[in-house]
Amino acid sequence: MTENPDSVPPAQDPRPRPQYGELAPEGWTWQPPQGTDRVDTPAPADGAGAGAPLPAQPPTAPSTPYIPGQPYAPNPTPQRAVPGWDRPLTIGLLIFGLLATVYGAFSLGALPDAMQLIYTQQGLGTYTPAASIGPLTSVGAIAVVFIWLAAAALSVRLLLRRRRAFYVPLIAGAVSTVTMFAFTVAAMLNDPTLIEFLSRQ
Repeated sequence: MTENPDSVPPAQDPRPRPQYGELAPEGWTWQPPQGTDRVDTPAPADGAGAGAPLPAQPPTAPSTPYIPGQPYAPNPTPQRAVPGWDRPLTIGLLIFGLLATVYGAFSLGALPDAMQLIYTQQGLGTYTPAASIGPLTSVGAIAVVFIWLAAAALSVRLLLRRRRAFYVPLIAGAVSTVTMFAFTVAAMLNDPTLIEFLSRQ
């Protein structure tokens, strides 16, 4: 049987084996591609040539873990902690404001009786209210009640959102006091007898 002369075992091959890089063209060097073996490196886009720089990826914000039973919020805005005294103080101020509002509304309604008391103490005779006193005191009482209702609604809304609300009844109380004083002065200025008495003092 004739053996193929080219099929010579490597150990018996008389030709010298080439060394590493010996058969490469002169001046040619090889560098391994950067980042191709990394798992977190995105695949190059279609049409990108070899050695083309990869597009920079924007940093991603850490995701919020999902808690069962609660609505999912990817990045909820942090809320400042509300002190424990805010809720009872707000409720107490609202209750006090309600009592003050009821007293103020009845006081404006009883303004003609208060004017008669001033007449009696100063010897001015009998007080005869002007035609505008009734509508003026009614509007003042309604305004005071409306201020308290607005303050209560805003306070409850802030409490449900877990935000500070104690300042709302305080501001409403100041506005209500100024409103009552303004309507009282307006009713007194409509009485010419009282104005003449005060001008003589």
